[in-house]
Amino acid sequence: MEIIGKIDPRTTVLIAGLWVNGAALLRNLSRKKYMVCGITHSAQSPGLYSGHGSKVICPDPSVDHEGWVRAVIEIAGHCDQKPVIIPLSDAYVLALDRSADELRPYVRFHGFGDGLRTRLTSKRSTFEMAAACNFPSPTTVYIEDSSQLRSLWRQVRAPIVIKPEFSKHWRTPAAVEAIGFQKAIIAESEQELVAVFDRVRPLTSQLIAQEFIPGPDQNLLYWAGYVGSDGRVGGRIVGRKLRVYPIHLGSASFVQLVDMPEVEDNCERFLSSIGYRGICGIELKLDERDGIAKLVEVNPRYGLWDDVGVAEGVDLAEEAILAAYGQRTQPRRSNLFRQKWVNVEKDLKAFLKYRAEGSLGLGEWLATLTPPITVNDLPMLSDRPYFRRNILSMLKASRKLW
Repeated sequence: MEIIGKIDPRTTVLIAGLWVNGAALLRNLSRKKYMVCGITHSAQSPGLYSGHGSKVICPDPSVDHEGWVRAVIEIAGHCDQKPVIIPLSDAYVLALDRSADELRPYVRFHGFGDGLRTRLTSKRSTFEMAAACNFPSPTTVYIEDSSQLRSLWRQVRAPIVIKPEFSKHWRTPAAVEAIGFQKAIIAESEQELVAVFDRVRPLTSQLIAQEFIPGPDQNLLYWAGYVGSDGRVGGRIVGRKLRVYPIHLGSASFVQLVDMPEVEDNCERFLSSIGYRGICGIELKLDERDGIAKLVEVNPRYGLWDDVGVAEGVDLAEEAILAAYGQRTQPRRSNLFRQKWVNVEKDLKAFLKYRAEGSLGLGEWLATLTPPITVNDLPMLSDRPYFRRNILSMLKASRKLW
């Protein structure tokens, strides 16, 4: 375990994961006077360059789970009081869910230890739970051979999306080399569907095939919120993913808050049905054929752009901290829906792809980048080490605009 700087004994929050959302969380919580410590197993994590909080490089829980547990206990031992831990990636969610009983004497958290979060990291079990709760979802099949794909194609007669059951299976070096950084692959014909299956099957035998929900990327929606230990939903927001990268099947690069009470109700009813507690995010896509927002995936953790709600008084991370220290959660949501969020580096790349396909012009793109907006990866000069680390990458991408 490598400690970068010194762990302040007043530390009250451990942030497990230091990619862009972890870096933002370090800044946001530090500005609110929380003493924070970031934990990561990757020396490439951009949050390591933040000037806020202390940072620790620890074992990868997917490779050395016991070593990760020992590291968390050791980090907590530097603190005067038992800190709250907030995991920001599936790897840390799984590790905390697996070792909740062992870690509970040393760190504070809600909703881990019963295996529910572990089941929600599996797309197969997620959609099985959704079906049991009548949560609107696309037709979904767990694929073991190509004959099931052909049967699904004949059933839906529409493009099919193939995904790994566990997202991490397509994050390995071998997977990235074979298919790039993709969350899913769309097949437009039966022949293409089988070809895609043959290409990705060596990467993982655990595959999901789903009916593709037609419509533009702007139909992608995301509910994020916090469920207290008593089952009450506190802060919640709904965002529309106006741009994603990679386009059509990637993660958000530009988001705007929207007012969609029906989406809130459906998501919160689902979480209540399965007994969920803590921070959660649910991605959906509005199906233009019937006007229903249908499930895409569930993220049982703090998400990429959950900090968009902070400006509107919905700070899910702070709510989780206060709840872990015994404060009862209170219902709250945004009343204004102009607030936007952007990851500049990703959005530059997304814009280039959208422009290439003719769906977004330069002027139209620039017009969206106006206040009020949370700029995820460009904290101006308030976090100078992190700014210097990212500015060269953004300038390199911007050269391709002309």
